[in-house]
Amino acid sequence: MRARSAALALAFAALSACGTAQAPRPPVVTHLLAVLPLDHGPGVRPSADRHDDGAAIVTAQLYRVLSQQTEFRFAPDLSVSDLLATPELRAASGQVGRAVALGKALGAEAVIVGTVTAYAPRIGTAFGASQGASIGFTLGVVEVASGELVWEGEFAQTQESLATNFFDAWILWSAGGRWLTASELAGLGVERLWPSLTAALIADEPEPPSAQ
Repeated sequence: MRARSAALALAFAALSACGTAQAPRPPVVTHLLAVLPLDHGPGVRPSADRHDDGAAIVTAQLYRVLSQQTEFRFAPDLSVSDLLATPELRAASGQVGRAVALGKALGAEAVIVGTVTAYAPRIGTAFGASQGASIGFTLGVVEVASGELVWEGEFAQTQESLATNFFDAWILWSAGGRWLTASELAGLGVERLWPSLTAALIADEPEPPSAQ
């Protein structure tokens, strides 16, 4: 028994050491936030119809949540689209590289990036679906100055009936008993990740005008 207790104590000490080895990273001071349109992960097909394209759907939900908050200023999606069409942004390689180039072009300190890992539309109506919507995506925050990914989060859900999966009942309750569209489910996902995402940022408040 003593040997087992000692082993447990050593294991706990090792876990404690691992937990304290990394100091928490200070939030990125952010005067302007930007969104790089999400990428399609392996096996997720792009669609010309933005209402049936997983990456476009999650990107739109990010802008919806941004438009409903007042803490952070953010670059409009049209400004981002125009810049992404320029030769400089087209030449940037990799998701983080494109995020850094976009941030510098906009004067943003942080850029939200992400990848859609799964997507399937709802089959049926809000009150009678044969297949629930499915969405999976990762989000990240890139600090423009350092080019580092300072935060990552993940959401993956398929809406199922209460009888099939009681543990995901929060989705059904959040939907008011309806079957959600993939866009609505993506919106729930962005909202659930938002507090953690914004904990990696701090709004840069403008200095008050000096007295004349």
